Amino acid sequence: MTKRWQLTALLVFLIGLSLVEGTIAAERVVVVVGEEASELDQFAADELVTQFERLFDVDMSVANSVPHDASSIVLIGNPDTNPALSGKDWPTITDQGIVLKSIFIGNRPGLMVGGGSPAATLWAVYELGYQFGVRYLLRQDIYPETPIRLKLEDFKVVMEPQMRTRTWRTINDFAIGPESWPLIDHQRLLRQLAKMKFNRLMLSVYPWHPFVHYQCRGVKKQTGTLWFGEKYPIAHDAPGRTAFAGATVFENPDFASLNSYEEMTAAGKKHMQAIIAEARRLGMSVGVSISPLEFPREFAEILPGSKTARGINQLSIGPGAGQKFDDPILQELVTAKIRAYLDTYPHLDRLYMTLPEFPEWDEYAEDAWRILATRIGPQAPDLTTLMQQASKRKLIASGQRGVQSLRGNIVTLAFLHALLKDTQLLVRPDGSRVELVITAIDPDLYPYADKILPSGTATLNFVDYTARRVAKHRNYLSLLSADHGPRELIMTLADDNVGILSQSTTRRLETLMTEIRNQHWQGFSTRYWMLAELDPAVHYLSRSSWDQSATARSTHQELFTHITGKKSVADRLWLAFGHMEDATELIDQHQLGFAFPVQGMLMKHYRASPAPKWWEKLNQSYTQAMVELYRSHDAAHPRSRQLLFYWAKRSEYVLEYLSCVQSLRKAAIAKESGDKDSAIEHLETAMEQLYNAIDTLSDIARDPSDRGLIAVLNAYAYRPLVLEYEAMLSEE
Repeated sequence: MTKRWQLTALLVFLIGLSLVEGTIAAERVVVVVGEEASELDQFAADELVTQFERLFDVDMSVANSVPHDASSIVLIGNPDTNPALSGKDWPTITDQGIVLKSIFIGNRPGLMVGGGSPAATLWAVYELGYQFGVRYLLRQDIYPETPIRLKLEDFKVVMEPQMRTRTWRTINDFAIGPESWPLIDHQRLLRQLAKMKFNRLMLSVYPWHPFVHYQCRGVKKQTGTLWFGEKYPIAHDAPGRTAFAGATVFENPDFASLNSYEEMTAAGKKHMQAIIAEARRLGMSVGVSISPLEFPREFAEILPGSKTARGINQLSIGPGAGQKFDDPILQELVTAKIRAYLDTYPHLDRLYMTLPEFPEWDEYAEDAWRILATRIGPQAPDLTTLMQQASKRKLIASGQRGVQSLRGNIVTLAFLHALLKDTQLLVRPDGSRVELVITAIDPDLYPYADKILPSGTATLNFVDYTARRVAKHRNYLSLLSADHGPRELIMTLADDNVGILSQSTTRRLETLMTEIRNQHWQGFSTRYWMLAELDPAVHYLSRSSWDQSATARSTHQELFTHITGKKSVADRLWLAFGHMEDATELIDQHQLGFAFPVQGMLMKHYRASPAPKWWEKLNQSYTQAMVELYRSHDAAHPRSRQLLFYWAKRSEYVLEYLSCVQSLRKAAIAKESGDKDSAIEHLETAMEQLYNAIDTLSDIARDPSDRGLIAVLNAYAYRPLVLEYEAMLSEE
């Protein structure tokens, strides 16, 4: 063999060896970001590198100018932030528009990935990942099998949002919600929300929370607690205790072992400031939602005649007959509260003022309406007519509660007009103003909102508790005119009245998104407590906010066909979540509050009356959901099985809980009839079923809300059930 043939053979051998061992040099891709680009643009470049390294067999690097030796080039930003994009065919977009456009740089393939602002550039990076098959969930990303082929050609994507405000609500209340999350969990979720292009964060806080301190007329705020002041010890023999890794009490780790008001408030400020900082780092604007007319009980001292506000453990007060809507002391107290929030959190972009859920301050409604009616003019209805409408409507707030809601709203709005005469009230420490958003105005006031709300305010609107109820009464949405200002709708993904059970609302959300899009609303805000089964609903909101052709079904298929690897599995999951939505609506229709996570949540079912017929349908719906989830799990790609197993086990937990409720009802009937032996037997069965339900949750607990649910079930369900059983035994 000649030397030439020897070299050729050696080269062929080395090429073959490299193909077998995968050692051929990877394609070199350079991500070019402007030298003076913002931190968010730089972060977007880093995120693109991370995604490409997981998706492709490529050698990635970041540069500030176009190199000469790269195989492919990705330009990040826009012509104002990246000089390399100057002269390119950049489309006309808004600050939220995103661009994915293939180009050639010389003879090398390239791609423009950018937006009209740094936040939009970050969304463009995540949209590119989505186009390559990455799916973003609330707790994780699921990637396609890698490596896949890098192909930068044929991108012609220019996207503008259909919903310009996409708000995520957090903190809330209850141990099952994000009030129980430490900072690290908030940060992790915010990063996932940025991938789904949410652009606003709303921190929903309550008067008794430890997130702010203020004083008025010598009285200092001294209440700072979580979960309405409830405590959740974990006994050594408690079901589900393995989820707590040996802890003897369930706590938010950021507040662990803190007792004094001063300690709690210091921790609370640090906690919320860090959440705000992370949201802003990801390009989100931030607001805080407060009830301006509710205060901790210690302020009753300076508000003679104030009322205890309706709520768990009665931790707050509000104005009463002793205060008119122009009361100077009340104005002073509300001013102190608002200023404390703006001074403690100087980077807030907006302040949400929530009108009370149970407005009992209605003594001066007639006087207040006379003032508001002058703003409306001759076409203003009389108050009696409005009250009759509120009484006869089919919302939860109807009858006397509807009348009270209307009257209380009217007095509160008159108060806000008087309060906001102070033009400096909403000025931040740097001299700029926060945006004011009025939340939960009574629906019968919608036709007059442009006249009776303070000028320059936006609205966040809450027609009723559940997505089904709002969809049923969506005619109200057309009554709120865009002439007043930006309008957002609260989208309930999961309601606390349905509570601890699995919930789905995606199909109803489609109805509501279609309605507000047709009415040219600005956007929406979410409402939920546990993440649990929310992924399909949030994925739908994320995609339909940008694509008006997106439907509940199409976005479901986009999500689950990719992560499970099979259309047939996605079809089964559509059935599973459909059954879950049927169950959600059965509870909504027949017994809203069925599983509300408070004391008495289980034992309220301990009644000597036959089980309602709809319970059987409820059990069937959850059973069918569980069956489809397990079938989907077995047929799905391994990358999605952990998620599907989590949902299937949660359905299993729900069925055990419902069985416990039914056994409890049988025990009550037996007890009423004097058959103590049967009553004890049914109580024993109920305890076993509930123990199994809670233990099932401990097998799959993924976040603090899951552990909070276990703690709540122990406190409000298992321990009361055991006490009743022991009491029955002691009677023998």
